[in-house]
This record gives sequence, structure tokens and C-alpha cells, in this order.
Amino acid sequence: MKRVVFTILTLFLVAFCNAQENEYVEDFSHKINAKLGIDTKTFSYKVNNSSSNEKYDLKPNESVRLAASVHYRFIGVTIGFSPNFLNDNEDEKLKGESDINSIQLRIFIKRFIQEFEYSKIQGFYVDNTADFDANWIKGTDPFIQLKSLNVKRFGGKTSFVLNENFSFKALLMQNQKQTKSTGSFVPSISYFYSELNNPNNEFISLDETNFDLNIAGGYIHNFVFGTSKNFFASLGLSPGFGLKFAKNIQADELGIQKQNKETYTNFVFEGRLNLGYNSDKIFTGMQFNVNGVTYNKNQETKVEDSNTYFQLYFGYRFGAPKLLERFFNKIHKK
Repeated sequence: MKRVVFTILTLFLVAFCNAQENEYVEDFSHKINAKLGIDTKTFSYKVNNSSSNEKYDLKPNESVRLAASVHYRFIGVTIGFSPNFLNDNEDEKLKGESDINSIQLRIFIKRFIQEFEYSKIQGFYVDNTADFDANWIKGTDPFIQLKSLNVKRFGGKTSFVLNENFSFKALLMQNQKQTKSTGSFVPSISYFYSELNNPNNEFISLDETNFDLNIAGGYIHNFVFGTSKNFFASLGLSPGFGLKFAKNIQADELGIQKQNKETYTNFVFEGRLNLGYNSDKIFTGMQFNVNGVTYNKNQETKVEDSNTYFQLYFGYRFGAPKLLERFFNKIHKK
């Protein structure tokens, strides 16, 4: 069975503010920004069973994705899909098939950044299958597959850029250019509801819901260099902490299901690296992000949730047709 083609729709909106532009920032929102990227996102869920002392490293079978984006003024659209020529069908025989879907919305209001996200992943494999089957041969035998296991996640993140000369849009949307090196402290608060469910109880029993409320504070610095200040590099690290409100259903030795509710302390982190070239017309580069959440249930059990994102992209800017420009000017006046 072929991998289900998924579409990622990303809407970027800028509201209630004028374009950010000064000696540190050059704005290109008045031009059409067209971008083609190739990216991959890796998810990992580590679950430890304190009673049996067994550890499960659960991962979906990710694919390489092509993403085409168009941005103009305060709106943008990104459509992504996973073509067969970039992905190995033989890999599905070993790891199974995963269905990964997500939708993301970003809103920029002055120096505030509001993000909303929904994602659903179904179909996982046990990466540490060798721990449960001594005769298993990597690359030859299929991993233990959990076809019904699914993870749903919905929530948002609110961030604030303290330094008005720092351009976050240059990193997230590439519709601006940082013209002088500078950085900013960026505090944020995130709130996510998630469900981890294995309805058919394949290999392991999982039925858990979580609500995470986290506060983080980190620093991001944009370095620009070159005679025309067209080359850039960006580094950022944001640690934080918060609370996890968890509810899970477990069966005792007699098979009787019981509902447990607990509150735990979260430790979160986010790291980012951006490298690239950004001129008036052409922009290209790479970005790498890593996010992780870990918490201690008790002395014997530790749960980790992490994901990494990597993208290579190439883009071109050009003037908007007069008809489109007049239309958006009317909206702006209103």
C-alpha cells in the first residue's frame, strides 16, 4: 500500500501592525515570496514500564517531504507532500506505514508571535525491537509494528521578542532580512493537549491523555556577514519548565481497568540553527530545530517526547501584479 499523501497547510498572518523595517531589518512583505523546500521531521516517544522494567522506543515511519510556499503581505500558504521517488517503499516492509498530518497557524502582532498547531500520527514501530527478540536481525527482519497506535496533539505557543531590532520573520518566513547582527531574549508560554492511544493493544497497552503548560525563556542571535550582508547564521537555545496534567487507564493483575490522574513537573528545551543566503531576490538556506519534553513519573519511570525538524529551501522574490497589489492596499486601508 502506498504511503498516504498528506498536505500540510501553513497560514501566516500579520495583523494590527505596520511592516517592521529599520537599519537592522529590511522588509519584503510587499513582494511575492515563492519557496520550494525539502524537509523531514522526526518524532520519538520513549515509554518505560516501571512494573516490568521494560523500555519502548516508539517511532513513526517518517518520509521526506517536498513543500511549496507562497507568501505575500500578511498571508501565506504552504502545501507539502511526500513523493514516492524521495522515499523507499522497501522501508515500509520493515517499519510499517505511518500517516502523519499537521496544520499550523502563525500570527504576528507587533513583537508577539502566536502559534497554533494540530497534528495526528498513526502507525508506529518499536525501534528497540532487538530488546524483545534476540533472533531479530536489523535490516532483514521487520520491526515490531503498532499499526493502531496513534498520537493526537493540539495547542499553541505565545512568544514575545524583547528586542524590536531582531527579526524572527527572517527565520520563520524569510519575508524579511536581518541587515545587522543582533539577538533577543524570547520568553514564551506553550499549552498543548495530547492523546496517546493504542486501541487494539498491539504489543503494549497505552491509553493516556496529557495537558502540558510550560514556560520557557531563551536567547536567539542572528549573525549577518559578507560585503552585502546577504549571508546569515542564527543560533538559539530555549530551556524551560512547566506542569503536565496526565490521565491514564491501566489494567491491574486481574484485568480490571483503573483511571489514574497525576500532575508532574516538565522540563522542556528547544534548540535552533539556521544558515543561509538572503538577497533582494534570491534566498536559500537550511534550518534545524530540536524540541523535547521530559518528566519523571517516579524514581523508576521516565517519559520523553522529542522531535527534530530539518529543511533545505530555495526561494525567489518578485513584484506582485498591480491588480493584486491594489486589492491588498484596499484591505489595508479598511
